[in-house]
Amino acid sequence: MPEPDAKITDGVLRSGTFGDIYFSAENGLAETRHVFIDGTNLENRIKSHAHLVIAETGFGTGLNFLAVLDLLEKSGSDCRIDYISFEAYPLDATTAFEARKPFAELHNNSAQLKEVWPERWACAHHRLFLQDRVHLHVHFSDALTAMKQLDFKADVWFLDGFSPSKNTELWSEELFLQIARLSAQNATISSFSVAALVKEGLTKAGFKIEKKKGFGKKREMLTARYNTISAAPRNLSSEKNVIIIGAGIAGASIAHGLRATNIPHIILEAADTIASGSSGNPAGLQTPQLMAAPHPSMQMSLACFSYARQLALTQNVVLDKGIISLHHPEKQGMRQKKMAGQEWPEDLVKAASAHQLTQNANLELQTEGFIQSAGQLIDPSKLTYQLLDKSEVKTGITITALSKKQGIWELRTSNGSIHTATDIVLAMGSALPQFLEQFSLPSLKLQVTSGQLSFLPSNTKLSTLECSLQYGGYVTPMIEGIQALGASFDLSGTMQLTKKAHLHNISLLPTELQKLLPDSLELTGRVSRRLASQDRGPLIGDWHDTIHLFSALGSRGLTNAPLLGLVLARKIANRPSGLDRDIMRIIDPHRFSIRATRTNYRR
Repeated sequence: MPEPDAKITDGVLRSGTFGDIYFSAENGLAETRHVFIDGTNLENRIKSHAHLVIAETGFGTGLNFLAVLDLLEKSGSDCRIDYISFEAYPLDATTAFEARKPFAELHNNSAQLKEVWPERWACAHHRLFLQDRVHLHVHFSDALTAMKQLDFKADVWFLDGFSPSKNTELWSEELFLQIARLSAQNATISSFSVAALVKEGLTKAGFKIEKKKGFGKKREMLTARYNTISAAPRNLSSEKNVIIIGAGIAGASIAHGLRATNIPHIILEAADTIASGSSGNPAGLQTPQLMAAPHPSMQMSLACFSYARQLALTQNVVLDKGIISLHHPEKQGMRQKKMAGQEWPEDLVKAASAHQLTQNANLELQTEGFIQSAGQLIDPSKLTYQLLDKSEVKTGITITALSKKQGIWELRTSNGSIHTATDIVLAMGSALPQFLEQFSLPSLKLQVTSGQLSFLPSNTKLSTLECSLQYGGYVTPMIEGIQALGASFDLSGTMQLTKKAHLHNISLLPTELQKLLPDSLELTGRVSRRLASQDRGPLIGDWHDTIHLFSALGSRGLTNAPLLGLVLARKIANRPSGLDRDIMRIIDPHRFSIRATRTNYRR
């Protein structure tokens, strides 16, 4: 993404790119409160609404967002907020924080925002604030491009780009039409600018504009209301409660999302313990799926990685930081070498020689590759337990009957208990095909396989490794006496540890690393089943009636699950998902039948 070229001069942050200031030199916070808080009557709306969607053009330093947090804290209201913002020239965390320093009353939230400030990656970034009451969606992208791919209904808009004469792209007629499309009935807009193109653009888009007294030396500002016939009111779902089936990382992630969305829920798990499947592995990688060519799956993976990475840090489950991705085997090497010639943020892709990688790994490597400093090795089991910490979980549960009466699902179990809910989320991994068949629910073409991790003893020459390696397989550094080597792919779905799988895992290592292991090696390990869809993509969304799927997360479940759980919870509550329309299509469980229908139609 482009550098913002911003510097603080005379106590105010100025953009060199646009030759403009980020907020008033008189008092930026007072300006925000006058123009955006008072201009949209936000205090009264917060006190009278259970949920609001606030959208903003130009995230800048995050000052407007912090003013909203401050207002919400002081209001005593239980209102929950989705705050959706767009920024094409993102600042770094330190510069933004320094610019906000004069506003001491915002310090606590300002410091938290600095701590979780999004990385300069071109994707949607999601963060939660004020005990999850405020969901920040920041799209690091051109606003018009991002808006065209989104579907939400905003109650309030802050138009806060640089001056129209200096940053015309944020004040175009086409942008105003998108703002109208994304506005709820009676949405209010406020802006410091009363330029003719702003007044004309909003009027043409269907807004009724009004001039008001401006801030400080500025004589006028602009407010507007959207109340055209075409504007639909925003409909929030009626009271919801959810049964989640499955207590691995998938079930934990949807529980985390539902809790953040204030939806009551219970988790039912067939096994006797939480994280009994692959979520119970001693270590797992968090890395995004990067591609040489743009694709919605990469945008999804980046957004998910941004959220999951920060969540893992917050939850204190990070075991090791930084990952090396080798140009091995040949197919992976060819793909990565293509990417090396492209412009990537250095924390995602930094090309390195074998010598440089050897220094990082503390182990001789003969292959070039990437250093991914943003990648992490985490404790999956600890993360799963912590995400479930405030949720009710029942283990050892066998479901014997499923029915729906008067809009309410009823689940009966073998121990005689009955559970009811408006919605059910199936997050049981490889048990999904059997569940769908058992209760005569629509089926899907799914593949159940198993994967085996091999645990190396601490006395091999490979034990000196100091960071995780990816190369078609992966190997971790020694963590609490365990060095994990993975992972096999067995079509039989066996749950037995096999020597064949151990040998397979060793064979994935580059030759120079295989030589560091003795010929005679006693290995232990762990086996778990996996579930894959036809296209290897996740299955997230409505499936049958109010039964939802949260499954087939694949090898990047630790990266993708946390945000996708939040996304599904938002869908259940009819709140903004925060992901592009193209991304929502590629995770929709119905995508296969939709594609088949289109193919047949073309014929």
